[in-house]
Amino acid sequence: MDQFFQQLVNGLTLGSLYALIAVGYTVVYGIVQLINFAHGEVFMIGAFGALTTYLLFFNGDTSVWILPVMIIGAMIASVGTAVAMERVAYRPLRNAPRLAPLITAIGISVFLQEFMRLFYERPGWTVPAMAALAIAIAYAVGARMTDVPLNHPITKWHDRSPLLVAAGVPLLIWIGVRLSQRDVSFVASAGVVVGGLILGTAAGLLVARLTAGAERAQVLVRPLAVVAVVTAALLEVAWFIYKDVLAKVDWPSAKQRIPFPQIDVVTGPAIDIDGVTIQRSAIFTIVALAICAVLLWYFINRTRLGRGMLAVSQDPDTARLMGINVDRIIVVAFALGAVLAAVAGVSQGLQNNNIDFRMGFLAGLKAFTAAVLGGIGNIAGAVVGGLVLGVVEAMATQYIPGRFGGGSWKDVWAFVILILVLVFRPQGLLGARVVDRA
Repeated sequence: MDQFFQQLVNGLTLGSLYALIAVGYTVVYGIVQLINFAHGEVFMIGAFGALTTYLLFFNGDTSVWILPVMIIGAMIASVGTAVAMERVAYRPLRNAPRLAPLITAIGISVFLQEFMRLFYERPGWTVPAMAALAIAIAYAVGARMTDVPLNHPITKWHDRSPLLVAAGVPLLIWIGVRLSQRDVSFVASAGVVVGGLILGTAAGLLVARLTAGAERAQVLVRPLAVVAVVTAALLEVAWFIYKDVLAKVDWPSAKQRIPFPQIDVVTGPAIDIDGVTIQRSAIFTIVALAICAVLLWYFINRTRLGRGMLAVSQDPDTARLMGINVDRIIVVAFALGAVLAAVAGVSQGLQNNNIDFRMGFLAGLKAFTAAVLGGIGNIAGAVVGGLVLGVVEAMATQYIPGRFGGGSWKDVWAFVILILVLVFRPQGLLGARVVDRA
């Protein structure tokens, strides 16, 4: 009997991990009818985000209070990746045939794996990334300050060109200075900012005058100046972060398994209850699933944004006619799934004591299996499906005798369950809540 309860605990722990990832699949599918096969890599990047936060701020410390900070770092990494993925890869294909975003998701999955494998130990890639982010922030600030319409489907790039030039000139100045000399004085850095402000504003005004006339250029003076100075200042901040923070950390290679930090209270000696061994990290995973499930239920059913998600999942065209920003709802769906995947990534690291760039592939497939098992598009079904799948794996490992049992066959039985569900109950255990809108 002790073996049964031991495997039940093991199964619930594993199932809780699957459920945290599976909710991301089902939330996104419920909104945009997309199976995001790159979601496993969002889970992987969450684990690396937590590790990065630890290496940057707490290297060597094991106090329990740093765990929430690590989780926040994991969420920032996962949400940033998921939102960028949606904006760059999925939004342009929203009205394309369903095969196109599916292939794109597989391509993104491979790209994220290889990017992490090759570049995690080389922080230099953050410089162009932070430069692009600086330009995006500066442009967004400038766009909010102008009354000039910038989203006209025909003239939008013509209208945006002065702001983009005002951001591009400070970038060119900054690149020239940093290529010639990596370390400059504070006065020189201030000169880069001032020079970027003056030359960027002047170049933006010239482009505005040539393309739209003197009246338009006069209206854009203030926004252009703001774009130029914000770009120049953020580029200097980005360089400081890289040179004095990121470049000074001894980053491990992601080409092999990386030890994950062990945290007081949530890791350490297991707890023994009447012959049943419970790992502390297992308790953390199960509690995290319970808290996340309750918070997600409250958000979707008791907040205005959550009710907007329900409306879009039922009929996005009608929801758009009722004034709901469908694009915003889709971004929120990706972000919510990424938040839960980040928590799962931290849980995986605490349980296994290590992480690697391939950890998201199989976990993502298992989570997809859990989502289908519970009913794709049904959040409660994703949780139930994850728990059921974890328990089935654990019990199969313990009780199936002979050559078809043991840990080496647990993945096989997981996908056998998937095949059986697809054959005999394709809508899942709790039924798919989302109707086919094809």
